[in-house]
Amino acid sequence: MTERPILPLPIRERPTQRIKGSPPKMPRPRGAAGGHTVQAERFGREFSRLDQAFQGEDAAVSLRADPAGIAPERAMVFVSAVPIANLIRVARDAGIEVLTEVDLEDDYALPGRMPIDGIEFANPTLYATMPTEGSLQTLRRLWRTYRRGEDLPDGQTPWRNLFDLLAELRPWGPADRLTLEAREIIRDRLPFDDEVAVNLELEIWPTRSDERRNQWRREAQARVEAFGGNIIARSIISEIDFVYDALLASMPAGAVREMLNNPAAPEGLATLDGLQFILPQTIAQTIPVEDEAGDAGPGDDPASRRDAQFDPELPARALLLDGTPIAAHPDLNDGVYIEDVHDLVRLSQVRQRRHATSMSSLILRGDLNADGVPVSDSRLISIPVLVDNDNTAVSPESRLFVDVIHTALVAALEGQNPIAPDAFVVNLSIGVMNGHFTGRLSALARLLDWWAYRAGVLFVVSAGNVGDALTVSGINATAFEDAAIEARQAMVDEARRAQRHRRTLLSPAEAMNVLTVGAASTSSAAKGSGILPAGVLAVHDAASVVPAVSSAAGPGAYRAIKPDVIAVGGRHDVRASSISGNLNLRVANALPASGLLVAAPPHSSAVSGRRAWACGTSCAAALTTRSILQAAAALTGPDGAYEGQELPRRDMALLTRTLTVHGARWPESAADLRSSQMASGKNHEHAGAEVLSGYGYGLVNEDLMSEGPPKGATLVGLGTVRKDGARVFEMPLPQSLSNDRVHRSLLVTLAWFSPIDVARARYRLARLEAVAADEGDEPDNEWRLKMKGDVPTSNAIAKGTVWSRRLSHARVLTPSFGGDAIIPIRVQCSDSSGGGLSPDEDIRFAIAVTLQLAIDTRYDIHTEIENRLRIRQTQ
Repeated sequence: MTERPILPLPIRERPTQRIKGSPPKMPRPRGAAGGHTVQAERFGREFSRLDQAFQGEDAAVSLRADPAGIAPERAMVFVSAVPIANLIRVARDAGIEVLTEVDLEDDYALPGRMPIDGIEFANPTLYATMPTEGSLQTLRRLWRTYRRGEDLPDGQTPWRNLFDLLAELRPWGPADRLTLEAREIIRDRLPFDDEVAVNLELEIWPTRSDERRNQWRREAQARVEAFGGNIIARSIISEIDFVYDALLASMPAGAVREMLNNPAAPEGLATLDGLQFILPQTIAQTIPVEDEAGDAGPGDDPASRRDAQFDPELPARALLLDGTPIAAHPDLNDGVYIEDVHDLVRLSQVRQRRHATSMSSLILRGDLNADGVPVSDSRLISIPVLVDNDNTAVSPESRLFVDVIHTALVAALEGQNPIAPDAFVVNLSIGVMNGHFTGRLSALARLLDWWAYRAGVLFVVSAGNVGDALTVSGINATAFEDAAIEARQAMVDEARRAQRHRRTLLSPAEAMNVLTVGAASTSSAAKGSGILPAGVLAVHDAASVVPAVSSAAGPGAYRAIKPDVIAVGGRHDVRASSISGNLNLRVANALPASGLLVAAPPHSSAVSGRRAWACGTSCAAALTTRSILQAAAALTGPDGAYEGQELPRRDMALLTRTLTVHGARWPESAADLRSSQMASGKNHEHAGAEVLSGYGYGLVNEDLMSEGPPKGATLVGLGTVRKDGARVFEMPLPQSLSNDRVHRSLLVTLAWFSPIDVARARYRLARLEAVAADEGDEPDNEWRLKMKGDVPTSNAIAKGTVWSRRLSHARVLTPSFGGDAIIPIRVQCSDSSGGGLSPDEDIRFAIAVTLQLAIDTRYDIHTEIENRLRIRQTQ
């Protein structure tokens, strides 16, 4: 029981309508008068080829004979200067499937001859389509009508807009299938011996036509075998709302090298029409473990260990996807059990089972150097998806990792006898080797987004540890060591910002429906400064909380705030070396002075286990999963908002995701960074973005996830909303705040799992927000309390599937209201994809609201609000 338990937020029974604001008055490019003449000249050659082919006896054969031309069942690319509203719909009506819609990067240059007014405001968008012979006939007719300057038939305006704004029309080519980033990674993995096999992932176009995909799969296999390779694994996930079809090919290094040198070879793999992407094999791994001198700790002394005993009857509310843990470890007795879905346990020796054991330890008991208390009301189920070795744990080399994860989730969550029926949170403290986010969502991230919405499960994903050294220019190791700690911290912060393009999130941390966790360089136990071994240096003051040197930074997909939060990840100290006049900093392995104490494998064949030190984003994600389990227990425990209730998986996942972000706060270092960025001339939006990329919404606070803050109250609620609909919650206003200029703050957080459409550039279909508005009212921007918006900005919070608005009082203004006053909080839903969200789709969401006063305030608003709620219940 707590002094300030989280309270239920009342919801009105009947849904209502969304209040539609005015669309932003942004300039939008449009086709210039008479532009059809110029466009007809620019694209006349492509359409002339079509006309000539259809004049022959067999147009399909004629078109496919031209590898650079438009042909049936060949991916065709339209690039438009701006997104075209309803193009996907009218293309589908014409028999053309739009497989991919992509907003192009800022470095894409539109052709200079385009007849466009307002071209400086362009937002180039690529549409990859799959036409049939019949749909090409339709396209020819529409083009001829447009070319003559005539009106297109009713309902075909999107085609006219596309023709007006068309920048490119071409087939999907080798440079699209085999991107520069993919080529670089594959080249780095090539062995010297041309006969040695190399694994590649071949992603088939995600059409909903099984027949087409079967054909393309056969063609890809034949092409691979022609180069002396073979297919060693395949994965097919074909659902109404999600398609993934891929092959794992093993090919001689010589053939792969030839493909990299000449991707456009006519009979090469990169010219195969049915392939969307050729990628390096997805190799998932945990952070490598290296021995660090002096890393011995309390684990050496069995007498220092406080063994745990978990109740084997407790439900397993959390699922761990990792390597294989030591389930019988004395620190984990009956706390974790293993389901070997993939037959991987036998491949991991007990002495190698480090990572999954440490993650299990942190989830179930936290930092053993702190209190080590077992997590409340839960055990942990582990499905190994990695194979442990001496240094790390890696995904099976003969499997597609997307398939490994998908198969594990099917076994855990679906069917008549799911392995983990009580699990609502999945811990994924692993990342993809070389899988830095560059703007394109990985297949693994898309899979997690789909599963989160499909099953209502919360994925807690580590942001990733960047293994590359951080380079600090213009200083050597000696000068860095001699510098004051404040100067070291400033140099490290500046270097991280300068090199952020190489330190982006590791897949699948960019996913939108997941909770992405970065590492804060701090420990959970009071250790003092400690004594670091020779050659290991601290890079920030012991009292500071900053993003860890190795923690990957955001933003995520579609510039959503990522990481969502940061959490304790052990203090990150570094080793410094001078190279060519610069300084390279590498994170030292966790030490007694800085790390988190976790369960670990024995160093010998002794029966007793031992402990070790750990640090990194993996640890931060595991500790966040623990906090989520604790928050769930508080919600349904004594005096909780849902006391005694068995909430469905989706509701528990959404509530705890909401509370994790809701309880997070920026540490002082984040505010200092924002101030310094503002002082350097950046506007508030850009300064805030700098902070968000490292800190997200702030540092996880387990206490604020389970109870209201001092001098404040937290309320939570659940609701369901549809497109253009809304639900209204009623936040009771404490009468003591009326006519008093007391320091106050209000925090409102929403979380939902959005349905997705991988074919759309606006991949997130559902957008939610909250406004203070009653029936028939305009939104009250002051939220009945004379409040004003604080950071992050309303623009920054609108891009993901968490929306967290933070407001503070306007100093000179005083609210005035009656004794039964409320804040009507309208949670409303809109289609953020441009037509992809069905009006029949139910979007479940959770909301948390916190009203807090200054610490020195005499009022007890928690009791006031609680009393108002009791009165409401009796009415």
